[in-house]
Amino acid sequence: MAFKNGMSLERNSRPKPGGTNQGGRRHQSGSPRQQRRNWSTEAKAGIVAEALMPGVNVSAIARAHGIAPQQVFAWRRRAVQEGTVPGNPESRENASPLQADANAPLSTSLTVLSLPVAAALFQALDEAGVRYGIVRNLATLPDALAGRDDVDLLVDKQDYPAFCAIVNRFHGLRGVSLSCHDNVCAGREDWFVPDFSCGGYLHLDTHIGVRVGWKFRKRYLAFDYSAITGWQRTSVNGVSVPVVSPEDEIRIAIARFAFRAWALPWRRWVAISGDWKDQLAKLPAVPGEQGVHVAECRFGRTGMVSCRIRQEGDGLAVDRRDLTRLRHSIRQMSGFTGSGGIADPAVHLVRKISYRAVSVLGRLMPRAVPAKRRLGSGGIVVALVGPDGLGKSTQVDRLTKLFRWKFGCAKAYLGTGEGTGWWLRKVLQRLVFRHRRQLKAAAVQSDNEAASQRRGAKQGILGAGLAVWGVLIAIERYAVVKRAHRWATRGLIVICDRWPQARRSGYLDGPMIPPKLSLVRGLAPLARLEQKLYQKMEEFRPHLTLHLVSDHAVSDSRKPGEISKEAFDARLSLMAELRALDKDIRVVDASSGIEAVNRELFRRIWLSL
Repeated sequence: MAFKNGMSLERNSRPKPGGTNQGGRRHQSGSPRQQRRNWSTEAKAGIVAEALMPGVNVSAIARAHGIAPQQVFAWRRRAVQEGTVPGNPESRENASPLQADANAPLSTSLTVLSLPVAAALFQALDEAGVRYGIVRNLATLPDALAGRDDVDLLVDKQDYPAFCAIVNRFHGLRGVSLSCHDNVCAGREDWFVPDFSCGGYLHLDTHIGVRVGWKFRKRYLAFDYSAITGWQRTSVNGVSVPVVSPEDEIRIAIARFAFRAWALPWRRWVAISGDWKDQLAKLPAVPGEQGVHVAECRFGRTGMVSCRIRQEGDGLAVDRRDLTRLRHSIRQMSGFTGSGGIADPAVHLVRKISYRAVSVLGRLMPRAVPAKRRLGSGGIVVALVGPDGLGKSTQVDRLTKLFRWKFGCAKAYLGTGEGTGWWLRKVLQRLVFRHRRQLKAAAVQSDNEAASQRRGAKQGILGAGLAVWGVLIAIERYAVVKRAHRWATRGLIVICDRWPQARRSGYLDGPMIPPKLSLVRGLAPLARLEQKLYQKMEEFRPHLTLHLVSDHAVSDSRKPGEISKEAFDARLSLMAELRALDKDIRVVDASSGIEAVNRELFRRIWLSL
């Protein structure tokens, strides 16, 4: 697999007895954990280089290569700490390390810059006296504050109303999920806070209590804000946040995995994935057992539960008997009796089957089911309209990628150019493209019915072809318009490249049959059908219409010769007429750079959600 920096990687994890790979290294077999250790040094360097690139989602990279995200973060952290970051021959002193406390379990990041809204948000929470802290995934905190990963936030229950008020002040939005997904449990919500200056947003995975249990059955409240014994302040690229202590972080991890981790019945130690070396070093050692540490957890009146832990590879291994006592204590503290041992797996299995069924249905019938995360306010249809050369398609692609990171988002194309469309229309378009000018000339020459009769048979065939073509395009656009609104009712953000209008023929995706051609005998029914379809499309207006405006010089510099100045000005004039009829249409200056226009479009869309 090739990376942007020109590096290629090889993976030795596919076992082949006695075989060798292209580099001459012998294939190695073993468990998945052992296979992950068999990545070559060059492969690890390639993955680290890819993970350090700006704007990259590390979790997505991990999924693409079949590695746990914690493993990628561990490789990256070690490379930075050792000063051996691929593509960065400078010494460690030239890096931009995190300015954290000595005990803070955070890593160094060279290319991640926090969103400015993160500093403002956490400062507002501190000034309001809100009790909160970050309890999970501390290694990914730099990426999370940069809007590329999740911020796992624990908020005191009594301060939660104040937290919601402050987030709303920053134009935060609340997300909802389908009940069959594993992230749905009591006391947990998704909040999204935008940063209009950078064109991104934070994802706050907010908890008023850390609940544990089976993956699809997290019903036991194990930790709340007061149960965390230690908080420590740290600064990440100028953003000051309270984070959980290493001891509490490992206690939370053990409680979470206590209901999920498993091992063979005759094995004493149960493995827990993740990189916990830094946290494990903070725990006291068990006398008489070399390499074994102990983590003590107190759950209400059930007393203290001690869990013996040891390092196993890149993860942890916990004593099976201690995990059993821990599960019993958590259930007892939450008010549940022994019935959970049967009910939990049964409910988990039913919900997991439902989740798999919904996932399969979503793959077989895309957009047929609601997305995993949706806005609490519902979906929205956004239309970008403007003359050629102002970057509509580019902005639609960028906005779709931006919103799709956490929301259900789709794009729709309503033009007749290189965008997506019906295969029949695409085939016909390739066949008749060279006759496009003749089709238009036939329409111009048809002043009336008598003139049409004086034309030759070829002219009549071309005129009929243009009429059929216009009806075919109208049918396709009508289907796309209805589909966009149908997706929006399922909670998706639908961003449309262009939007049809019925006010003027031949401009801005309006009717394609010229008025003069409708006077030709036999073509009038086709013209009436096309007008009827466009009138129906007027009933499905987008929730937000954004007009991209500029001068012809900008369009000509981006797409030289694509559109004449007269045609460009005619489209701008028509857009002004449309804005006079609909006062809700917003105007965006497209003369700026792509990034500036993208930020403005993002701001307009977010404020309309």
